Amino acid sequence: MLEYGIVGASGFGSNHAAAVESIDGAEVVAGTARSEESIAPFADEYDATGYTDHREMFEAEELDAVSICTPSGTHAEIAVDAAEAGLHVLCEKPLDVYIDRVDEMIEAADRNGVRLGGIFQRRFTPERWTARRWVEEGRFGDLILADTTVKWYRPQSYYDDHWHGQRDLDGGALIQQAIHFVDLLDWLTGGIERVSAETETVAHEMECEDLAVVSLECKNGARGVIEATTAVRGGEDRVELNGTKGSYNSGTFVLEDEEVEPDLIEPPTGTGLEGQVRDFIEAIREDREPIVNSRDARKAVEVVLASYASAELGRPVDVDEVRELQDHT
Repeated sequence: MLEYGIVGASGFGSNHAAAVESIDGAEVVAGTARSEESIAPFADEYDATGYTDHREMFEAEELDAVSICTPSGTHAEIAVDAAEAGLHVLCEKPLDVYIDRVDEMIEAADRNGVRLGGIFQRRFTPERWTARRWVEEGRFGDLILADTTVKWYRPQSYYDDHWHGQRDLDGGALIQQAIHFVDLLDWLTGGIERVSAETETVAHEMECEDLAVVSLECKNGARGVIEATTAVRGGEDRVELNGTKGSYNSGTFVLEDEEVEPDLIEPPTGTGLEGQVRDFIEAIREDREPIVNSRDARKAVEVVLASYASAELGRPVDVDEVRELQDHT
């Protein structure tokens, strides 16, 4: 039986716990939250031991793996502690909010011989698996445009919780909301290599941006735009790819000028968060990398941080520059 712990169990960690419990041969045995009061419902639901300190849980329990579901800017410290304790780690997006912290996580996992995966469950849908295969096979022709739009709304109370919207613990709409879609765009196209960004805070009292517009260049020559905001109502989110032979737009496939219904490709371990957690657990058992491994999960963080640097410096930034420009991210 693979014994699993949840760090940050009182929030989205409960979704991770439910996914783990749905998988044969895995069980949630422990979790952490900020207080005894907040961990109690989780402990009761899963018949698990509750803690208020992740290090205490790592020392007391005979765990095989953990999910990290705490505020984004705390991920690296916890992940390094877990790796040093010999635990495999599945970390919520983003891996962390600064690239040196992300690199430290990856180095710790490598040094201790444990698996580190990053959550990007929006990849795990048949339509997106199919779109990626079509890009690889050239069925859309040469990609000309690649765009994503994340037009969401968050009330001021969302940013008054003492971590959302704060740079050291989070960031703004790009790194918290849009990063799922930045990851999709990077994954579907084969990589984003250059960005030019403008960011602004238009509707909230917060340290970081609630509006970002990023022009991008992909490694395959496609160009595109990332639009991200948490300041509008009635907006949508989508990913769109346009090529010389066809297009994909969040579920719709077009070849030449006709919409088609493709034979959809199922993700190998299932869909959504449950599918990604299942892949992570199978990766541990099979001693292989998870589908979204640490270096793969790092790519979207690099694109976002390059965008932050571009906005501050007022010039285009190559994604590969992100480490030397960390002071501007």
